[in-house]
Amino acid sequence: MQHKSIMSQIGPLIMLAAGLAFVFGAVASLDLGSFRRMGSGAFPLLVGGLLSFLAAIGLVQNLRNPMNTKKGDPIAVVGVVGGVASFAFLTPFFGVLPATAIAVFATGSAIPGFRWPFRIALAVGVAIGVWLIFVRGLGMPFVAIKGF
Repeated sequence: MQHKSIMSQIGPLIMLAAGLAFVFGAVASLDLGSFRRMGSGAFPLLVGGLLSFLAAIGLVQNLRNPMNTKKGDPIAVVGVVGGVASFAFLTPFFGVLPATAIAVFATGSAIPGFRWPFRIALAVGVAIGVWLIFVRGLGMPFVAIKGF
């Protein structure tokens, strides 16, 4: 029973560590701005805080009732890590929209049975959503597509 409890806590602990890293990184090195004019650190602070909060809820729930753990899926892990890494590395070279599309496409490999046409449609749809919300709607100073 003890092994089951420890294994069910790994995911929420990783989420909590990532959330706290974003919170501390935003507070320590980025401008938070004000409520009227948010700085570059406001979004990472909010997302990191939300991720930490959700991870804490997961930890408490898992302490009360540990989840059943299954064997890991290496293709899913590679897909998710590859998606996040591709976004981080490709954004400076190609812009946020192509990097978003590639990241969503790569992360789609983590979903079993998710076929190519649906992956492409999701990647294009998310990139268009990012453009509509962040570039057009909020006027964020992103380089949408490098060279344009």
